[in-house]
This record gives sequence, structure tokens and C-alpha cells, in this order.
Amino acid sequence: MKWLSTLFWMFLFLLVVLFSIQNRDSVALRFGIPFMAEPWLETPKVPVFLVFISGLLVGLLVSGFSDLYRRYQLKRTLRQNRNLVEELRKEIDALRSSLPHRAPFPQEDL
Repeated sequence: MKWLSTLFWMFLFLLVVLFSIQNRDSVALRFGIPFMAEPWLETPKVPVFLVFISGLLVGLLVSGFSDLYRRYQLKRTLRQNRNLVEELRKEIDALRSSLPHRAPFPQEDL
């Protein structure tokens, strides 16, 4: 199974290299209100593949942090539920011990 993962990553790397070779044209990114003459922000010219790959990396980081936060929430909820279960078990044991002791029902052989 390890070789399949390695093969997948090699194929993905090859696709990124091919994409990078084919998209070397430079572009300047601008941000501003369309009807204003000057944009608020303008980057120096960078290759298109850097813009694309940077967007992918930012998306991976955002989704990674989102996943970490969700895992933290789930672990906290799990810990709270385990504590609740333990408290309820203690309560059940206390209630059972407060009941008068009765002899168990006789077991009949069938």
C-alpha cells in the first residue's frame, strides 16, 4: 500500500511540474474598487503557477486549521461525555448500595 501512496505523490508532483512549465507567464495582481483609477494594492509581476500554487497552499492551511479546531472541539466533547458517564455510574452504584439487600431470584434449570 505504501508504494501506491508513493506513486500517487509522484504523479501529483509531475502534474505540478507540468503545470508550472506551461504557465510561466507573469501577471500582476491588483485589488481595488473597479471605478477607481488606482488600485489599493498591486503586486509585482509573478508567474501564474505561483499564484495558483499559493492559493492552494493557503486553502490547505485554512482547512488544516479548521480541522484542528474541529478535532479539539470533538475531544473536549468526548472528555465531557466520559466525565458525565463516570458521574452517572457513581450515582447508579450509590443508588444500588442504598437499596435494601434482597436475595437474588433462584435460577431454574430449563
